Amino acid sequence: MARPPRPRRALAAEIAAAIRGGAYRAGEWLRQVDLEERFGATRFDIRAALAELALRQTVEHVPNRGFRVATPDRQRIRDMLAVRALLEVEAALTALPQLDAAALRLLEAKADAFDRAVAEGTPASQSATNLDFHDTLYGFSPNRALVEVATETRDRARLWPLVLWPSMQSLRRSAEGHREILAALRAGDAARVAASVRSHILGSAANQPVEEG
Repeated sequence: MARPPRPRRALAAEIAAAIRGGAYRAGEWLRQVDLEERFGATRFDIRAALAELALRQTVEHVPNRGFRVATPDRQRIRDMLAVRALLEVEAALTALPQLDAAALRLLEAKADAFDRAVAEGTPASQSATNLDFHDTLYGFSPNRALVEVATETRDRARLWPLVLWPSMQSLRRSAEGHREILAALRAGDAARVAASVRSHILGSAANQPVEEG
């Protein structure tokens, strides 16, 4: 039975998530027939998604060879992180006026979920609950285009595989960062919100390229 067409960007996001999750290693060649089977997509759609990921430098296209997972460019990751901070700060600031008591309780519940994942969860649950906190906050922004670009930039800048935090201490610092963002949101202090989001993104060990010795 013929496979239905898949939207290029959605399929690219699924493949990128698999790469960040450790399903494929840096430098590994991606066999299109395997991707077709794994993601239930046509050859045409897989090629379109890989071309999209090549533009994002998530994969590399080698003429006459195919596509392979790109090796992270650490300076590019740092540059993308700076852009990410600008976008996510703006997303948080545009969300701020929309936050009522119920929204703040929801965000606190998301922060609690990350705290539990830090204490007793898996790396996958830690990553998922961390992203859920941020996505929930930015979801209150009325500027959907801003949120879309911020999320896409975050996904392009994030390190992979999935294990992002190098230590329990770094995980706890991320949890503390969520609490500082929450406190700033509750206070309705735009300058404090901007500073806390920027510090959380730029200071998190999860976002810092590790220099190879």
